[in-house]
Amino acid sequence: MKQERLRRKFTQQKVAQDLNVSRQTISSWETENSYPDISSLIRLSDYYQVSLDQLLKEDTGMTEYLKKQEILKNIKPIIWILTTIDILFLGFLILSMADIIELTSLVSIIIVSMGLLNVIAMITLVRFRNKVELKNNDKSKLFKTIPFLVVLSLIAVVILYFAGEYKFSGFFTGVFISLLVILIVKKRKD
Repeated sequence: MKQERLRRKFTQQKVAQDLNVSRQTISSWETENSYPDISSLIRLSDYYQVSLDQLLKEDTGMTEYLKKQEILKNIKPIIWILTTIDILFLGFLILSMADIIELTSLVSIIIVSMGLLNVIAMITLVRFRNKVELKNNDKSKLFKTIPFLVVLSLIAVVILYFAGEYKFSGFFTGVFISLLVILIVKKRKD
């Protein structure tokens, strides 16, 4: 982009005005600090009278960026599906603990197992999305709060057990074990 602009002896300000974006945006695109979305890319192609193919082949960073955007777009519905399953899992668990519905022990084990596996799948998928977005997973706020949640859920287990609330104690035992597994897996990967 910069080569085309310089070849035509345009300033960043002129290109920005013609494309109705800020000069900083043009600068950011040219220095590869950010990349144009697909509609801006088409406008740039028309503006400089250069094919999209040529623009993309000359800029590997932009090609990489567009590939990542496609991956992120495809991941989003999967995250929504997993979130919906997690909400249904929690709903069944809460209805069971409140004695609104009664689940057999086998069904309860299956639902809890599926819920825990789904939570692990969700965390794995979110970590993958963060890697694609180049976010630093080690600094993730979620993983900074897990040790706190492990301790909190253990306290809830003990208090609810001694209060005779065995269903709620069982629920928080599941939460405690899940968080502990996540924490152990995280530490092993580091």
